[in-house]
Amino acid sequence: MNELMECVCDRVVGRKKEILMILSALHAGKHIFLEGPPGTSKSTILQAISECTRIGYSLITGNSDLSTSKLVGYFDPAETLSRGYRPECFVPGPLTEAMQKGLFLYIEEFNRLPDETTNVFVTVMSEKRLSVPRFGMVEAHRDFRIIAALNPLDDIGISRISRALKDRFTSIRLDYQSREEERAIVRRRSVRDTDGIIDLAVDIARETRRHPDIKLGSSVRGSIDMVDIYRRALELLPPGNGDTEEILLRSALMAFRNRIWIYETTERQAEDILTEIFERLHRVKKKPS
Repeated sequence: MNELMECVCDRVVGRKKEILMILSALHAGKHIFLEGPPGTSKSTILQAISECTRIGYSLITGNSDLSTSKLVGYFDPAETLSRGYRPECFVPGPLTEAMQKGLFLYIEEFNRLPDETTNVFVTVMSEKRLSVPRFGMVEAHRDFRIIAALNPLDDIGISRISRALKDRFTSIRLDYQSREEERAIVRRRSVRDTDGIIDLAVDIARETRRHPDIKLGSSVRGSIDMVDIYRRALELLPPGNGDTEEILLRSALMAFRNRIWIYETTERQAEDILTEIFERLHRVKKKPS
C-alpha cells in the first residue's frame, strides 16, 4: 500500500490526504462518490490510480439519453434475428463490461443520469451481480468498483440521487487546491514561465471564485489555457509587434469567460467582470516591490 500511495502521489499535485482515503476505500471494496466542482483533480486521481494499480477503467458521462440498455448492453438486432438470443450476440454495455473484466466504472456527471438508469446500480452494488434478460447472470469481478463524480453546485438538468443509492456509496469532497498547488499544476501542464504570467493566471482563477457577482468561478484549467494561449500568441507575432498587455488581457478573457457562472441577478457581462479582475491583479503585480 505504501508503494501504491507513492506511485499515485507522484502523478498528482498535492491531494495526499484525499488519495489515501480514496485508495483505502477502494482497497476495502467500496464504491465512491467524488464530489466537487470542475477542475479539482477527480479524473486525474482516477487515472493515476488506474495506472498504478494496473486496473483499467471504463468512462461514461451521465446524461438524460443514457438508458438502461445502453448501460447494461443489448442483443445485436441483426445477429439475434438470424441466430437467436445467443450469448455471442450480446453487446455488453460499460457496466457489464466493467463487471466482467474487473474495471473501475468511472461515471462523470452522475447526477445527470435518469432515475431508471441509476436504479440498476442498487442491485449491482448490493448483490455484486446483475441479471440480464435472455443473457443470464453477470457476476462482478473482485476488482470491479464504481467511482462516480458529481458537481454538487450544479442545479440545471440534474436528478435527485435516491437515499437507497447514496447509502451504498462512500463519499469524499474535493475542493479547490491551495495557490501553491495550483501554480504547480499550471507549471506541469504549460510551457515554461519566466515573467510571472502563471502567478497572474492562477490568481485570476482564484479571484473568480470569491467575486460577489460570480456564482461559480473557474477551475485551474482556465489558468492553464490563459498561459498557453498567451505564449502561443507571442510566438506567432513578429518581435516587437503587438501590444503584449492587450494580448495578455485577451488571453485571459478567452480562457475564463466560458468558465465562470454569473448570478442571474447580475447585469454585468463576463468580459466586464474579468477585465476588472485582470486590471486590479495585474496592476498590483506591476508595482515595484
